[in-house]
Amino acid sequence: MLMVEDFEVIPRLLQLGLQRELLLDIFDRALGERSNVTESDPAGTGGLEMRRWCTRFLRDNLDLRAWGWVACAHGQIEGIRNDELKVKLVVVNTDSCTGMPEKQPRNVAEKGAASEKLIGRNAREQSLFGDVSPEDPISDYDLWFLCVHAGDKYASAEVSRPNGIIAGIVSSFSDRIIICRPGDKDGLRRAPVVPEDFAEVDLPKVQIK
Repeated sequence: MLMVEDFEVIPRLLQLGLQRELLLDIFDRALGERSNVTESDPAGTGGLEMRRWCTRFLRDNLDLRAWGWVACAHGQIEGIRNDELKVKLVVVNTDSCTGMPEKQPRNVAEKGAASEKLIGRNAREQSLFGDVSPEDPISDYDLWFLCVHAGDKYASAEVSRPNGIIAGIVSSFSDRIIICRPGDKDGLRRAPVVPEDFAEVDLPKVQIK
């Protein structure tokens, strides 16, 4: 199901224990930190920084904590989870199709076996009472992605539920909640590279008397 308009997006996010404006504020703050990355940084730093700051801001947000969200690294997949709702939310860097109703985002880095397992769980039909393993209940939580795209032309984001994956790349979503479409936000404001300026200083002239 694709949700784009406010009357669809806002109530669906509330069902997930989330708020659009809160997520947009976190996204804005993470974009600000991401803008500090320059071409002098190692390859891949931009994506790491975006995921790092989004995840930190999600975990540190007091409103989210009050609504039952806690930090979660279960299965070595970093994110947050809500034990009452049995939902896990993970930040994922996605491509320029993020936020486009007519297209579908793709993750820019391949997902591993742990993510594939959780996405496979999303794809299975659930019984009326769910399909909960008493030994490891967190592995049966519903997995959702906070898909974020930080590009030169625009930034966009959506909260989406993956239910298909091929060769490490998400191939389908059962639900997509668009919170920021292309054009809603400007692209990255990159920090300029500050050259190390070594001024040429004349050496003092020493006279021996």
